[in-house]
Amino acid sequence: MSSRKGSSKRNSSSHSSSGDSSANEVIAPKEEFEVEEEAKDAYYKALCGSPPPSQDIPIPKRPVRSPNAPLTPSMVSPDYLTTLRDFYQIPSGVVFWIPSGNESAKNPPEGFFTCYEAFLVYCRMWFPIPGTIVRALHYFGLSISQLSVPALQHWLGVLISSYELGMDLNPGNFEGF
Repeated sequence: MSSRKGSSKRNSSSHSSSGDSSANEVIAPKEEFEVEEEAKDAYYKALCGSPPPSQDIPIPKRPVRSPNAPLTPSMVSPDYLTTLRDFYQIPSGVVFWIPSGNESAKNPPEGFFTCYEAFLVYCRMWFPIPGTIVRALHYFGLSISQLSVPALQHWLGVLISSYELGMDLNPGNFEGF
């Protein structure tokens, strides 16, 4: 398989005997070249004033479940929750509840909400959940577990941007999402 991209340069003569400029058109492949990693890093540093960020996003690995383990409503183990708590520096005041028996994520116990692993791992959600997010969820009549991962990423991104710009948000600011 070729590593050549499908783009090309078009070279054509401005004079055509038939009057059709596409008749004499020559298509030449666009030249590609390799760039050394050191050159990429130097370019990024010159452009941004800092070394390029790592492309690896650290994500804790979930332990593999034993084939003989009893089936439960959740794939998460207490040990893995401890790993997540340590890795993402979740305060000890945040209580995790793993559904068991007839319990399910759809109906969490009173005082709890369903927090998917992806909210921590891919959205980098933190605790306590920012009041602006809680007020926006209440405004729209939603539970946080009803948000998709991209939606929560957008909400948190808007919130972080507002912090950086010194803006106060209200639930109406999330109308377009």
